[in-house]
Amino acid sequence: MKVLLILVLAVRLSAQLPTRAAIAGSNLDEAAIERGGALFAAQCAKCHGPAGRGTNPQTDLIRSTRVRTGEAVVHANAGLTQPQIEDLRVWLKLLLFSVSSKGNQDFLNILTGDPRKGELFFTKNCAKCHSVEGDLAGIGEKYDPSVLQSLWLNPRRSRTPRTVTVTPPGITGTLDRIDEFTLILKNPRREIPLTDESKVEIQDPLQPHFDLYPRLTDADIHNVTAFLATLK
Repeated sequence: MKVLLILVLAVRLSAQLPTRAAIAGSNLDEAAIERGGALFAAQCAKCHGPAGRGTNPQTDLIRSTRVRTGEAVVHANAGLTQPQIEDLRVWLKLLLFSVSSKGNQDFLNILTGDPRKGELFFTKNCAKCHSVEGDLAGIGEKYDPSVLQSLWLNPRRSRTPRTVTVTPPGITGTLDRIDEFTLILKNPRREIPLTDESKVEIQDPLQPHFDLYPRLTDADIHNVTAFLATLK
């Protein structure tokens, strides 16, 4: 029951997961499933979709020959340990089992929400930055529901860069990464040492998405996804 509860929690913020029947029938290590599922949701689902089906044919892991043959599929710059890679491998095996094993292939249905309630939530929390006639026009027919849910819960950083201003020396640019010692800009690349006197201001257009996480409920997630799916 422990794994089932953890998987239900994971649905709230990231993914459409295999059924309990699939987990039991796979004969895979449940501790590895738990770790691999959480890791996949945090680091992989935004590009590969919550169920590994991708946001386009190039990112579809379910149809990937490398995944099906058990080859390593982790990006070289992912910074994962070998045990983490093995946990991801177990998780991908579970996804493959779920779609290939007759009777265990159904993923949790996410189009169970109320589009009208989703529209109310959208108007209150999202309409300041997004428009159903503008950037979201037709999004419901561009993506299947699982990918659609993943995209709004885990928006693509590559499409929405963070800008940063650091003083001194009084420079503004596109943030690549930052730690307690160094700030790195990109386009063009520049490293700026940080000191106790450094003042760093980061402007992140995606922050409103992340601010929603602590108060999102299952109903909110399904309602918003159901609403977005109506935008044909």
